[in-house]
Amino acid sequence: MDYKQFRKHLCQLTGHSPADVDALTDGLALIIRESCAELDNVAIPTFGTFVPVKHKEEVVNDLSTGRKLLVPPEITLEFHPGSMLQKRLRNE
Repeated sequence: MDYKQFRKHLCQLTGHSPADVDALTDGLALIIRESCAELDNVAIPTFGTFVPVKHKEEVVNDLSTGRKLLVPPEITLEFHPGSMLQKRLRNE
């Protein structure tokens, strides 16, 4: 399912216009992004939890030149599905 199909399905389920659905999904993405940037977990009941993982900076060797490079720290996002979501996916 791509975003267009997802948006269309949400419009049908909620009765909102496509512009409203876009605003709501953008707002949700913003909340998740800001919370995870502060290393806070975001839990959505019956859906799952978004867990930020911070990786420290490290020095690596460039294989082509042999020089050392400093890789900056980064935050990656992991998703842990909730039990209800897993149960629904198994049944379908």
